[in-house]
Amino acid sequence: MLAARHRVLQLVILTHQRQGLAGDAMVRRLWEEHWRPAGLRVAVQQGLRKAPPGDLALLHVDLTQIPPEYLALADSYPRCLNRAVTDISKRRISRRLVRAEDPYDGPVIVKTDRNYAGLPERRLALAEGGWTARLAEALRRHLPAAWSRRLPGDCYQVLPRKSLVPAWVWRQPALLVERLALERRGEHYAMHQWYFCGARDCVATVIGAEPMINFEHRVALLPPSFEVPDSLRQMRRALGFDLGKFDYVMEDGEAVLLDVNRTPAIAETDGERTRLLAPGIQELLSA
Repeated sequence: MLAARHRVLQLVILTHQRQGLAGDAMVRRLWEEHWRPAGLRVAVQQGLRKAPPGDLALLHVDLTQIPPEYLALADSYPRCLNRAVTDISKRRISRRLVRAEDPYDGPVIVKTDRNYAGLPERRLALAEGGWTARLAEALRRHLPAAWSRRLPGDCYQVLPRKSLVPAWVWRQPALLVERLALERRGEHYAMHQWYFCGARDCVATVIGAEPMINFEHRVALLPPSFEVPDSLRQMRRALGFDLGKFDYVMEDGEAVLLDVNRTPAIAETDGERTRLLAPGIQELLSA
């Protein structure tokens, strides 16, 4: 798998000081289960100080927008994977945004602009803010949504009509409204997760009973497929992704991109997916 290994002394995974590399991170799974046994040397750099040398780095900071100091760290290496993916906010990737004044009044979904409901940023703020930040967070949890300016339970909200969106949502820059996109499979719903690492990729299709599909509470997980809409491949190139995950549904024959993630997780039981993706490091090492 690592024919180009002689060109790379070490792959350095750059992580945030307060985050490190999660145990279920796709990259950790690929490294521990496939890359290390194949002979690839990998170092995990947590934070900004004493970064080890390497011929290739991977920017693996789990935040919607990468802080400038971590971009500077990435630039200290000859090459850095995902260096171009500095902002994965929903407003940057969405093509279905709805404004309050738009005449559309069909089904909508209310989301956070930040990835993963903004939870990584909130956890970082709590870790860096001390007891005052923790106290403010505890108080905010007991406030009505209109006062806390957060979605109830940090869950995206599906509404049958745009006119039902609460007025306070339109005034909150951290939230946005999209036209709802659904893919039906009989009485159930489907969502596709496109995982990729270099030239290797696969699509996991998740079937759920509700429009908001929760991977942990899925009805079924279909076998991996390899058919990816060209529009998504074009979006990947435009955004500069070397590895990561795109969530999408098919509506009227067109792919609707729901979310992008540069630091996805893969369940411990999903060894088939990591096996399919692992050889993609060859292209990334050889580029």
